[in-house]
Amino acid sequence: MSKQSRRPNRAARHQKHAQAAKRKRELKNLYWIIGLAVAVALVAAVSLIGRGSDANAAGPIKVGAVAPRVVGRDVLTGEKIDSRRFAGKNILYYLNEGVMCQACLTQIQALQQHFGHLQGRHMMLISVTNDDAATLAQAGQDYKIATPLIADTDRKIVKSFGVMGGIPAGVGMHMDTADHTFVLVDKTGHVRFVKDYPKMWIDVATLLKQLPKVS
Repeated sequence: MSKQSRRPNRAARHQKHAQAAKRKRELKNLYWIIGLAVAVALVAAVSLIGRGSDANAAGPIKVGAVAPRVVGRDVLTGEKIDSRRFAGKNILYYLNEGVMCQACLTQIQALQQHFGHLQGRHMMLISVTNDDAATLAQAGQDYKIATPLIADTDRKIVKSFGVMGGIPAGVGMHMDTADHTFVLVDKTGHVRFVKDYPKMWIDVATLLKQLPKVS
């Protein structure tokens, strides 16, 4: 084979090697970009989870602690609710998932059926969900609920009690809502009882037995 015939072959091989090297560099860059995107996504996910768990970083509010101020509006009557106005009264807060949980609304119905018992125990019931006001108001009407309902859409109340996602955090079906938690605050503003029921139901007679006596 002549020198002239070998030169085109060498040039073709050189071009082929150059193309292969270029493809290799392009694939390397693509893998680097994909890896960077995955890393960014993981950091974002961890950040979101972290923000959700910050509310429960110290766990649920402790028995004996001073209860946080609760401010909201009863979606059924439009009346403003402020725990400072209830000073001197015992309040049983029921923090729950709301309309996405039929059992939670049925639980409110069951509690209402024992309204006389609650009054006899010197307690008033306030239910708090993370629904929007309009949705919760409609559900309240559908389930014939007559006790105060607060739409805690921004989770401020639930976070203030440290019960996002249940007790412990994560036991509930959703990390970004309340679960099925009861908090009793006595007339002095101190927490007397905190308990979550992840099975999404508690017999009211059983609950009344578990609640401490308050005057």
